[in-house]
Amino acid sequence: MLPILLVFLHTTNDMFGSFLTPLLPRLQAAFGVDYARVSMLVAIYSMSSSLFQPVAGLIADRYDKRWLAALGPLLVAIGVGLVGWYPNIYLFAFVLAFAGLGSALFHSSAAALVGQYAPENKKGFWISIFGSGGHLGMSLAPAVSIGIAKNYGLPNITWLVPFALIPAVLFLKFAPVVKVPGKRSGFKDLLRVFRGEVAKLWALATLRILAFSSLTTTIPYWFGQLGISDERMALALTVSSISGIVGTLVGGMLSDRLGRKIILTSSLGLAIPLYILLVTVSPHSWIYIPLLSIAAIVSTASIPVTVVMAQNYEPSQIATVSGLMMGFTWGFAGLLYGGVGPLVEIYGVLNILRLIGLLLIPALIIALSLKQEIQTE
Repeated sequence: MLPILLVFLHTTNDMFGSFLTPLLPRLQAAFGVDYARVSMLVAIYSMSSSLFQPVAGLIADRYDKRWLAALGPLLVAIGVGLVGWYPNIYLFAFVLAFAGLGSALFHSSAAALVGQYAPENKKGFWISIFGSGGHLGMSLAPAVSIGIAKNYGLPNITWLVPFALIPAVLFLKFAPVVKVPGKRSGFKDLLRVFRGEVAKLWALATLRILAFSSLTTTIPYWFGQLGISDERMALALTVSSISGIVGTLVGGMLSDRLGRKIILTSSLGLAIPLYILLVTVSPHSWIYIPLLSIAAIVSTASIPVTVVMAQNYEPSQIATVSGLMMGFTWGFAGLLYGGVGPLVEIYGVLNILRLIGLLLIPALIIALSLKQEIQTE
């Protein structure tokens, strides 16, 4: 029951956090500002929710993770759920920064709790289920947020807050106290983690995310240049998103059966030729979208694997490494992508995507060099 409640909280947390992007046009009109200013809301939330996660993990390793796992989604739900009541964009931006910190606290502490509640031979499965809950929330966000805002108005999004409150209360009621073995984490431990095997996992995960996120993020611009319809572009992005959920589930389950490292190295090894095909085959071809689906499955298969391996490498600081793998990798890759967009405009889509695809080679080399992780009970 406890892992299921954490999955539900993950869905709710990421659904509220993903409301911002589809609501930007309405927020622009509501606050009476230009698009550049309102789009900064997404950047503020994204940075505080992802880049803060390793520090959030340190906090979670020092205190009761149950409270942080319950509090995080509530901060996000209340901060974003009150979107229709803020008098100006500046107050909303301030609240969003704290909501993002709540999301960071949730991801690091909840992922650690899932790892502690799950038996060793089912860790990959439960971490993949937990990760899929977040993907589901992000997938639901556009339809839910736009549907309510369009039919009932922005202020009525507040009525969704109980979707975070109820499971949070139930989780606190039933979750037993979890004692973390070993001394409490400090900043010295974070520095040590960055020098160890977890640092390798972080590096290869960041390279993988940057390579495939650059591809999918560039698809709207690329397809537009090629004169491909909006419908086909939307289909490609939807298929990629759904396939990502499938890949996360498959990767976690297979890692329980076949071993973590073999799934990690195999997924990265297969990702290289698939990426080459994606920047070689014409997006006009009927095979492109099925190929994109397979690539998304293979690419995301390593996500739960890296989280479990990091937890096993550092069993006394699992919240710290969970935050590092679940949020900081995505946030850091997102920062790096900030330099990809201008290069795409200058040198062309395919030239830059082919260059970025080379990052998968050092990612595979790093994966092959990893030591066998410690198996926890």
